[in-house]
Order: sequence, then C-alpha cells, then structure tokens
Amino acid sequence: MKSTKKMTTLVVGIIILGVLAFQFINHSGPFQGNSSSSASGPDQTEKVHVERVVDGDTLVAKDENGEQLKVRLIGIDTPETVKPNTPVQPYGKEASNYTKKHLTDKDVFLEFDKEKEDRYGRILAYVWLDKKTMYNEQMVKNGLAREKYFAPNGKYREIFQKAERQAKSDKLNLWS
Repeated sequence: MKSTKKMTTLVVGIIILGVLAFQFINHSGPFQGNSSSSASGPDQTEKVHVERVVDGDTLVAKDENGEQLKVRLIGIDTPETVKPNTPVQPYGKEASNYTKKHLTDKDVFLEFDKEKEDRYGRILAYVWLDKKTMYNEQMVKNGLAREKYFAPNGKYREIFQKAERQAKSDKLNLWS
C-alpha cells in the first residue's frame, strides 16, 4: 500500500513539473509576463523612419544612425502580395495598401521581443505609432492580418488573439 502511494505521488509530481515546464517554455500560465493590454505602452523602443512598405507585415526603415532595416511585424501575418511563386492572396493588396497609407514616410517606434531577428535577417518588432497605439494590433483589429505566433516572440499574443476574435465576430475583411 505504501509503495502505491509513493508511486502515485511521484507520478503526480512528474506531471506537475511537466506542466510547469510546458508553461515556462510557452510563456503561459504563471510565466505570461506582461501581456495585459497594449494600452500600457511599450517597454523600450527604438525610433525609426519608415522609408517604404514591402507588404502588409514587412517594411523598410532607417534608424537614427541612417542604417537601413528590413522590419517584419511580430505576432501577425498578412496575405501575400510579393512572395515569389505565390499568387497575390485575397485581401493582400488591401493589407499592403493600408500599411503603405499608415506607415510610409512616418516615424514609428520598434519594440523587440525575445528574438530580434528572424532567419532571413529581418528585424522582428512590434511597431508603435505612439505610446498607446500598436500598429500590429491595428492590423488584426481591422481584419487585415491574422494572429500568428512564432515562438518565442509572444509578448502580446493574447491581445492579438482577442483582436482577431473581434474582427471575426464583426466579419471584417479577411473574415467577411
């Protein structure tokens, strides 16, 4: 009987440790960090000037030292418009034009997450228009982008998921 209780306690302990490890790796549960609301504003940012927009979720900017940066917005994915061997996807032009209208020739602030670059050498960032307005979130709210999580960059994942649910509910653009 004692041996069964010890074995049960051991198995339960291992399961609890496994769940906590999973939550730690995925930044969920008690390891969520700061993801309560974009209204709190970014932690640390770098000011850049947007020179041109590549597509709905990628842009080219210059930092304060004049260095050119290719920036990919974290946490979202817009329909393709310029990907080689891929046709223009529905709402791709709308997403690209929206980003061109709102970001071209503007000063914005980049906030970084756990990884600063992707495998293509692009800077990964949340783009802030001001202290309270995150552009990535605006794209999802307007139904022009999907929430897309690429580990480990998930600081605002819950905000994007909430925005996507609302866009779907309102049947906006991609969700119409």
